[in-house]
Amino acid sequence: MATTFREIYNRALFRFADHKFLEYDVEIKEAVLERYLISAKTEFEDICRVNLNDYNKETKQFNQDLDDKIIEILSLGIAYYWLSFKTLDSELVKNVLNSRDYYYYSPGNLLKEVQTLRETVRNEFYSAMREYSYSQQNWSGLTPKGGGQ
Repeated sequence: MATTFREIYNRALFRFADHKFLEYDVEIKEAVLERYLISAKTEFEDICRVNLNDYNKETKQFNQDLDDKIIEILSLGIAYYWLSFKTLDSELVKNVLNSRDYYYYSPGNLLKEVQTLRETVRNEFYSAMREYSYSQQNWSGLTPKGGGQ
């Protein structure tokens, strides 16, 4: 079996609501998301029990079944890298009109909010990888300090 990139993209898209991005053509969205997925994969591959380097770029899929935990971690990584891009996006330094309130947001405050969200998602991403790493360890061979049973 295999896990398609699209399965991971679908999970990641629930993590951020960029309506402008969601309006893009499917091919454009997937090309962008693939770059973020590869970055997330690179962060996670050393601790993942599944070989994340076993994927096919043409068919856009991992050649193995990825469980929900792995898909969740990769989707968090996509969201983190998407938000990282947004914090560097020059459009954030421009004022944005809020149609509900009809006033301008401070570009500095908007950037600060996106950076805060990015840090939150980053912490969630790294925490999920750390928890995954711990859960994959075999602790049965360890003995308490001092050689006790």
